[in-house]
Amino acid sequence: MTMARTVGPVRPASRSTSILARLGAGLRDSWYRRISTLMTAIIVWQLTHVFEGYWWEETFSCIRFVLISTVALEWIIPWRLPYRMMLQAIVLLIASGRTAGFHYVELQNMKSLSNLWSWIADNASQLSPFIQLAALAWGLTLFFSLWASKRRRIIIFAAASLLSLMIADSYTMIYLWDETAWAIFASLAWLVADHFNRFQREHPSSWSELLEYPISFFLPVVFIIAFIMVLGILTPSIAPIMKDPYTMWAESHGKKVIGSYTDNLPVLGSVGDFNSGDTSSGYSRNDLELGGGFKFDYSPVMSVSTSHRSYWRGETRSDYTGNGWAESEDTGNQIVGLKQNEQLPINEDRSKAKTIEITQSFTMLREDSYPVLFAAAPAKQLRWVGDDKTGSIPTDLSWNPEGWELRWFNGGSQNPYPTTYSVVSELPVLNNAALSQTAAGWGTSDSRKAEHQQYYDLPKTVTSRVGKLAQQITAGSTNDYEKALRIQTYLKDNFAYTNEPDTSLRTSPDFVDSFLFEVKEGYCDYFSTAMAVLGRTVGLPVRWVKGYAPGTLPYNEDEMRNQGFVPDEATRNPNGEGTYTVRNADAHSWVEIYFDGFGWIPFEPTPGFQFPYPIEDEQEVTVPEVDMSDMTDAPVVESNSSFFSPRTFMWFAVLLLAALLIYVWFRRQQLADSYARIRYRASNGNERIVAETNRLVRYARRKGLQREEWETVREASERWSKERTYLRSDLKTVADCFERAKYGTTVYEQAEVDRFLSIVRSIRDRM
Repeated sequence: MTMARTVGPVRPASRSTSILARLGAGLRDSWYRRISTLMTAIIVWQLTHVFEGYWWEETFSCIRFVLISTVALEWIIPWRLPYRMMLQAIVLLIASGRTAGFHYVELQNMKSLSNLWSWIADNASQLSPFIQLAALAWGLTLFFSLWASKRRRIIIFAAASLLSLMIADSYTMIYLWDETAWAIFASLAWLVADHFNRFQREHPSSWSELLEYPISFFLPVVFIIAFIMVLGILTPSIAPIMKDPYTMWAESHGKKVIGSYTDNLPVLGSVGDFNSGDTSSGYSRNDLELGGGFKFDYSPVMSVSTSHRSYWRGETRSDYTGNGWAESEDTGNQIVGLKQNEQLPINEDRSKAKTIEITQSFTMLREDSYPVLFAAAPAKQLRWVGDDKTGSIPTDLSWNPEGWELRWFNGGSQNPYPTTYSVVSELPVLNNAALSQTAAGWGTSDSRKAEHQQYYDLPKTVTSRVGKLAQQITAGSTNDYEKALRIQTYLKDNFAYTNEPDTSLRTSPDFVDSFLFEVKEGYCDYFSTAMAVLGRTVGLPVRWVKGYAPGTLPYNEDEMRNQGFVPDEATRNPNGEGTYTVRNADAHSWVEIYFDGFGWIPFEPTPGFQFPYPIEDEQEVTVPEVDMSDMTDAPVVESNSSFFSPRTFMWFAVLLLAALLIYVWFRRQQLADSYARIRYRASNGNERIVAETNRLVRYARRKGLQREEWETVREASERWSKERTYLRSDLKTVADCFERAKYGTTVYEQAEVDRFLSIVRSIRDRM
């Protein structure tokens, strides 16, 4: 009995030990597959950065999670490939569903096949576009990790990836140097792993001996790769001796390649916080120093349910300092103690303007605090804040009737910024004909104009050439409205939009002067401030406004299916009613000009943006083209609307490269034969066999199989056969064919040459 108790528990322990041993052996035997998957995933992840500015941040997060999960399952799960793929596909579905906010739609009726398809479509459509893009990244990772099983294929995949990254870095505004460095690191590590894998396969006994001293074996490899990467990071940036072709072409045409090695500007947060050094887009907290560059941040800020599409207005600025906008000391009377649905007064005459009411409900998606509550302008009533049932408005909220601002006192954690609120706004309906007959300003009274002098004032930094340019732009205008439209059109048509302007070109102390005559490119802050200064120069009362552009409105999937096509937004939803997702990248600035009897009318001078006016009439004011012939100081900016733009050229090059690679892949054997014939000048089968045998001898030298000067091919092959017995039969065949072709009378036919070449390729692959 005692012996039974002693021996009994040992059997399960030995069985578990055996399982662990088999598992450990499986991990050791398949280590190269796991390394290949890891390196492929790293390279694919770097390639996704080519789409920065096109994909949402949620898309990148979903793909990142899928790639990490794929690598983790490849390393942890020792099952066969089909089972691993099933697990990875399940993770892909879960990640896409969580990212898209999936909500299961129940099947109402199983009897109809159309209901079944509709149920599938209703559930599957929620995962778009996350599941397609994540599945593409997952598929590329699995395919190339399995396909790139040889050194040549690894080099082809790595070269194609690096070429794609370098083309995108050169021909777009995306900065991809870090991604290129990571791709190079992964490629080098992959090639090292491939070398060790071949060594393990061809010299198993030597490999086992090396594994007895793993630290002394692997540590030098890791150290060398790490040293190269650190050296590349710490090396100071200098201009290369040879520039890439696009940079040379652009600079020869007098253009500046943004994001290239020539950049030496510090990137400051433009529509972000200047003082914090934030280099991402977002709502600015300090506008005293405009300029610099930023990266687009597509993280969501708020969702807005509205009855009409509009800009979501934040704060107003009227004091231009020469470098930015300062908050005016005289902000007018602040109205406190606001009540629910109370009429909010505004200090202006809008008797001539037709208006429409729109209702908006805001839900903040971040915990950030802002100095104002956003709304379409001007706000008319505050419906509720935080809870639509209580009827109370926080005492920390006030209304500025002069600047149209719902001011929020930031009280920290004791007074958090509202997460939800609802506003009714009264938008002016745009009437081009009526505005053309109305003067800008507050009538002819000098006292009225003096009351609003801050909207006309300009600092001494504004140069005379800015005033001259404004006069030339508006020359021939018959009314103030046409002046405003001329300035707006001039800025849109003659300057390029970029989120990373080359501020190294700036020498003027004035921000607008440097933009118009030196930098000649920029983003919304540049264009809006320039219009404010040019407008004030010709006597228009202008103020600067910041907030958010409308955001994105999702498609109506049911309507798309019912109509059988995707209508444009104006046809589908003329007022833009719906729920918009507003992101940090939608942070924006524009201007407003005061017209007597109409109040403040918004203008949008930034290229690519259009203010969503409610329009009363279809009559458009014709804005004559500005005569630039005698404007010697006026900036001349080359048009970037050509078909052969950098972005178009990049996609053309990528498609051409992909087509070329596909062609080379399917014709690889014919191309290899043609190359061999050209290189070795073989005119018949015998010469080809001799040439390929000499080529094999040179290849064997690189693999450690030397042929002595006094040895014949047969003697060398017999000696090699003793070292690598698995090649004995094939090496003997090669030696026989070589001697017959070179010294004998046998004439080899093409079929015999092809069989010989297949044997040579087999030897090369196994060496």
